[in-house]
Amino acid sequence: MKSEKFKILCGVMFLFVIALDGYPQTDVYLRIYTKTFQRLDIDVYPFVAEAGGAAGANTSEVITAVISNDLWMSGFFKVNVKSRPPPADVGAAGNSRALASVTGKYQVSGSRITIQPHALDLASGRTILKNDYDDAVARQRYVLHKISDDIVYSLTGERGIARSKIAFVSEKRDNVKEIAVMDYDGQNQIELTNNKSINLSPAWSPDGSKICYSTFKDKNLDLYVINLQTNTLSRLSNVQGLNSAAAWSPDGNNIAMTLTQDGNAEIYILEVEKKKLRRLTYNIAIDSSPSWSPSNREMAFTSDRSGSPQIYIMDSDGLNVRRLTFEGSYNDSPTWSPRGDKIGFVSRTASGFDIYTIDVTGENMMRLTDSSGSNEDPAWSPNGFSLIFSSTRNGRKAIYSMFWDGSDQKQITSGGTHYLPAWSPRIN
Repeated sequence: MKSEKFKILCGVMFLFVIALDGYPQTDVYLRIYTKTFQRLDIDVYPFVAEAGGAAGANTSEVITAVISNDLWMSGFFKVNVKSRPPPADVGAAGNSRALASVTGKYQVSGSRITIQPHALDLASGRTILKNDYDDAVARQRYVLHKISDDIVYSLTGERGIARSKIAFVSEKRDNVKEIAVMDYDGQNQIELTNNKSINLSPAWSPDGSKICYSTFKDKNLDLYVINLQTNTLSRLSNVQGLNSAAAWSPDGNNIAMTLTQDGNAEIYILEVEKKKLRRLTYNIAIDSSPSWSPSNREMAFTSDRSGSPQIYIMDSDGLNVRRLTFEGSYNDSPTWSPRGDKIGFVSRTASGFDIYTIDVTGENMMRLTDSSGSNEDPAWSPNGFSLIFSSTRNGRKAIYSMFWDGSDQKQITSGGTHYLPAWSPRIN
């Protein structure tokens, strides 16, 4: 068994033949510097409907659920969900062990909703956040994610991730694979492609405005990019063979990718504006799955030059290649943390594949999943505190999330076959 990305390179030539035959052409209250801190308590109370507006079906419950989940997923807070509105003196009494409390009001009027959160520093009774958020009812979840992100920023000085998105592959009948996108919590899934072909490996631009992906829609496995703001599609690379496993550089100027035009898989850099290719690796082995460091100066990649797939690091000009993983006989799909300290990857175990992390120094290799099904395709959250991945633990492939230490693993897609997820940068 091979991991998903390496399977694409080792087995996609079979698909390539099929495709040729079958497809047409403020103040900061808290600063966190380490991932080893203990979560801080925050109390979340029910939001109350203001007089004069429609209550909205289950609106208060939805507000509480979304904000509570967002604050938990930020990685900073232990969320205490309260069943009743707070006492009038909740800010001054200091009768909670929590750092802060969140409550508020809302009003639904026709197709509009106005939400006024009230976040308090419980030690002093000082208001941390109290603004009016007004938008269409249809965008209620987006508004709630924005509120959560603003609370996280007010308390920690770090931007939240609740408005980020996840792109992924959604598999249909007859081997059709489309690119889809959803909110980071699995809601609001929409398909971006509808070409009834094989579309693979979505990758976000660093500003979140574009997604590139590989597709067989023109018979060759070409690299395309879709502009999410203009809903326009353009081709980036169509050299003969595979144009796959793309990764956008943090500065947005280049895309690292795997090409097979030389007869075997090599890593190239594509200059996005000029569409000019520059080869980085020169090896008879398979070199694939590049992942940029947040500094833009290095990248991790997979190579079997040692006899089995292992994780390597090289400078972004292809020099100074060094091997990172030495444990395990099959390691693939590196993904560099936005915080720069760790690289996630897939390693073959006795029962399938599992997700691991390792420090960029090669130390502290840590197993995150426990052989419940096959676990592949890791990708970091924009704050580096969480990962998403695909798993077969409940039968078909679905997308899961977990924290950086492997805790709180939960399924976020259902009702289909989903894999190869890519987490967007923070999106305003």
